[in-house]
Amino acid sequence: MTEVKVETISDSGVGSFTMSLQRRIEFHPARKPFSGFSNGGGDGGDFKLETLNPSSSSDHTRPGSGHQAKKVDGSELWDNGLDPELSFGTTFRRIGAGLENLGNTCFLNSVLQCLTYTEPLAAYLQSGKHQSSCHIAGFCALCAIQKHVSRALQATGRILAPKDLVSNLRCISRNFRNSRQEDAHEYMVNLLESMHKCCLPSGVPSESANAYEKSLVHKIFGGRLRSQVKCTQCSYCSNKFDPFLDLSLEIAKADSVLKALNNFTAAELLDGGEKEYHCQRCKQKVRALKQLTVYKAPYVLTIHLKRFRAHDPGQKNDKKVQFGSTLDMKPFVSGSYEGDLKYTLYGVLVHHGWSTHSGHYYCFVRTSSGMWYSLDDNRVVQVNERSVLEQKAYMLFYVRDRKNIVPRKPTDVFRKKI
Repeated sequence: MTEVKVETISDSGVGSFTMSLQRRIEFHPARKPFSGFSNGGGDGGDFKLETLNPSSSSDHTRPGSGHQAKKVDGSELWDNGLDPELSFGTTFRRIGAGLENLGNTCFLNSVLQCLTYTEPLAAYLQSGKHQSSCHIAGFCALCAIQKHVSRALQATGRILAPKDLVSNLRCISRNFRNSRQEDAHEYMVNLLESMHKCCLPSGVPSESANAYEKSLVHKIFGGRLRSQVKCTQCSYCSNKFDPFLDLSLEIAKADSVLKALNNFTAAELLDGGEKEYHCQRCKQKVRALKQLTVYKAPYVLTIHLKRFRAHDPGQKNDKKVQFGSTLDMKPFVSGSYEGDLKYTLYGVLVHHGWSTHSGHYYCFVRTSSGMWYSLDDNRVVQVNERSVLEQKAYMLFYVRDRKNIVPRKPTDVFRKKI
């Protein structure tokens, strides 16, 4: 007779009891020595041992980290029209660290968290390529971000203090003051500009055309806007191109991001007065159509919703502006692209309050597994996508779907709706 102790779990707690088994247990000596599992199901039977995550010389997994990074040779991304310098893939399996508020630094914390989960940026920083070639004397914004991202992704369940970036706030912009609440969008713009300058080769002016082509920051976040004026009399077109790192959209007359983009790219009639246009071909003042469009779509699209008035930052537009988990940019692009121009949402930054110098900032980010998290300084909580889409967003972060990226055609057309 064999006695077996059984544990039970119920609402009232854990209990146990002992029962007797009348069946006799018999042991027999092995007739054949064990020589290991067969990996292939040949003569050894139908058992097959399979590695779920095969490793290779190009796989890099950091022990104890909250993510798994896989380095690729770049051919996949380059074939899709991306720069070979962005040939590092990474995935975020788990959420990283929360960030300590060091005195009105929630604006900085929320921006850092959104950048940390910007996949192409984090992948490049994890490669260590910049740090090995950095030539900046003194504070380097890109090195600081690289160090922060590496620490944050390996510190799941912990709280980090971004002291280096807080103490060097004035290096990002002389307009910033320690212990004072700043505008998250202004910080983001200045931080990206500082990173842009840090990643350029020596002697390359930061605002030159060559700089935009070589800059890692512009390769990831950068796009180009086209301002076109078209003569209604002879159809002559005058084009002006400007680089951008984010799109700032008016929301006063828009209840959704799509409507705001439509307004942003809508044609304006120049029909007299200060708006009268002098056509170079007609050699006279004529009626003309002016239109702003996205000429080159960025890999990572950052959208800033203008909730504050420049002349009166105390007045905030707190309306709900609808946005989706995906975004199709093709209707707002003036060039011709093969394939889709679809983006997936991975970050939402929110401002709660009525002034850029007061209130509170927090954000939501999505990991590679599709899970959303609320990152509110040191508080990290998993949330569902529906609650994210219900937010009154201040900034939105979209990444372009990689499978649809193909080289752009040189053909350029004026939008048909004009």
